[in-house]
Amino acid sequence: MSTQSPMYSVLVSGASGQVGQSLRHVLDTEETPLFSKNSWGFLDRSSLDLSQTDNLSSVIEGLLDKHAPKAFVHAAAFTAVDAAETQKEAAFTINETATRILAAACAKRNILFVYLSTDFVFAGKSTDQKPFLPSDPIHPIGVYAQSKAAGEKAVQLHGGPHYIVRTSWVFSPFGNNFVKTMLRLAKERLQFSSEPNQQTSARVKPTISVVSDQFGCPTSALDLARALLALLTVQSLPYGILHFSNAGPVHWAQLAGAVFEQSNLPITVKPISSEDFAAAAPRPAYSVLENTLDPKARHWKEALAEVLSILKTA
Repeated sequence: MSTQSPMYSVLVSGASGQVGQSLRHVLDTEETPLFSKNSWGFLDRSSLDLSQTDNLSSVIEGLLDKHAPKAFVHAAAFTAVDAAETQKEAAFTINETATRILAAACAKRNILFVYLSTDFVFAGKSTDQKPFLPSDPIHPIGVYAQSKAAGEKAVQLHGGPHYIVRTSWVFSPFGNNFVKTMLRLAKERLQFSSEPNQQTSARVKPTISVVSDQFGCPTSALDLARALLALLTVQSLPYGILHFSNAGPVHWAQLAGAVFEQSNLPITVKPISSEDFAAAAPRPAYSVLENTLDPKARHWKEALAEVLSILKTA
């Protein structure tokens, strides 16, 4: 006896990523006006491997025919910014080629395609400027940014109805992100500092160096998930490019300080320059986004408190 495949209103790539897991969390724990959690299908790498482009088209066609979604949220991506500098082919395969194949397959079936992109497509050099609008010209620097920009172009050229949602500095209770890295480093430094100094018998005050000359807006993936749910529910905004982040421009050292303050961790943040940090990939000095998806989005400090609360009880 054959079992009929489930029909989903929405398919989501990148099930194990920050946005994928945040969408699941919101669907599991909050009331949603239109979608039930059973109407969403989440695709991990075992069911949709974007690096295998030889048969990717047939795999995608099969998934779309099998589940007949009304919308596809493309949250999967090659997001290792520094690693992309030495893995250019892999970054472009996943962020451009796979995106083009997905967008074209959805366009053929008139399926709404939502592509998540990044503030890194901008290369703001001055901190004395206005937030970037969706219509502003892009200038991606670094392989990761260039591959995501290429993905945007692929959606615009090959997609049907679509939204390109740029976001920035994403953090959440899930996956790997800056907030969780700061908490891990703090735990390590505090553990080390609890051992008395052999010369003074005093505890060493923990210090963490964090870049202070890159400005952006932190974004809770939980709030991004809620915004995506609202977007798919209403679909009142014209198709095209949208921006979403939490409110409040900040530099990385300030964000780190807030993480430690809200977590009651006695850590000193030492501001350093991008040059001193010497990351493999270049970063924009300013990539603050003008929020056009939800202009009333809450401040990132409030969103951070929610994420830290979830992590505390996890």
